[in-house]
Amino acid sequence: MTSLSDDDRAQVLYEATVQYWQHILTIVRFAFSIHVVLLVLFLFIQVPVMFLGNAVSVLVYVWCFREIKRKRFQLAGLLMGIEIVGHAMLATWVLGWESNFFLFVFCVVPVVAFSFQRARARRVCLNLAIMLVVVGGFAGRRHMGGGAQISPQLMDTFGVLNALAATALLLRSAALSVSFSLQMQMSLFQTAHCDSLTNLYTRRRIMQRVRQLGAQRHQQEVSVLMLDIDHFKLINDAHGHDVGDVVLQRVAQAITASVRTTDMAARWGGEEFLVLMPGTSTADAQGVAERVLACIRADAGEVTEMGEGLAQPLQVTATLAVATLQPGETFREALSRVDHLLYEGKRAGRDRVMVAA
Repeated sequence: MTSLSDDDRAQVLYEATVQYWQHILTIVRFAFSIHVVLLVLFLFIQVPVMFLGNAVSVLVYVWCFREIKRKRFQLAGLLMGIEIVGHAMLATWVLGWESNFFLFVFCVVPVVAFSFQRARARRVCLNLAIMLVVVGGFAGRRHMGGGAQISPQLMDTFGVLNALAATALLLRSAALSVSFSLQMQMSLFQTAHCDSLTNLYTRRRIMQRVRQLGAQRHQQEVSVLMLDIDHFKLINDAHGHDVGDVVLQRVAQAITASVRTTDMAARWGGEEFLVLMPGTSTADAQGVAERVLACIRADAGEVTEMGEGLAQPLQVTATLAVATLQPGETFREALSRVDHLLYEGKRAGRDRVMVAA
């Protein structure tokens, strides 16, 4: 497989970054809300330094929201990282280690790790700042605090609430990161295993499923249905590839509407489709094929082409072949057999279902 170009890497990273920030936007809003509450609280208990610090933090978050809206995510991440680290340093110095404000720096670790993948220097600096707050704060904890006249009871309350809020943020951030990773995996799976035009599976996914069924072959029957749209080249030549694409989509819809949830339908290539049917006898597979053909006859031709002011539905049919894997027969051998049967159906006049004996 060829490696991605620099432009492709940049595009992938940009799209992933957009999705990531959409996931963590609730975290940013929650952090903003915490600072608004702290702003009012420090005004009420008359701690001017912390009041001014939180006023700056609120303004930084307003700026951060603006940059997120403009999709300048690296700047938003930098602002958020600097604010959280700076606020933790200030609060720990003024109020003391026991206030637990330093715990909030852990919440920004995923943001730093993701937002600065291509800006190593900034990532390293922010990581070092986080370590400085935690390690340096712990080492100098006996020399911190005293910058505000706060009762021990209120300090204990700060410590408990900050520990609770920081832990909740970290847990939520971790959950969102896992959700983001799963969503990205789902998207990659969709891209790799689903045909972009018809939304059916690809040949690769069918072959994966065949390998999965390998150990179960002796326990159940496995049937294969192959379909080829009749005279599809003539449709493309007469009406254009755009109309041909719509016909492919309508045929795919007919297949999806006719097969069962246990079946796996794929675009096999060009105008050919394949349905893998585990736990299905030849008679049952024939019934599925008859339903597919009836649906194609009824609906797949409902593609209108505007010409001379008239809308004319196309006549779309297909030839189908069905076979059940025999004991000791490989999937490729069964596929060859059903492909040969499909060819015989074409020679016999098309628009029919052929069933292997």
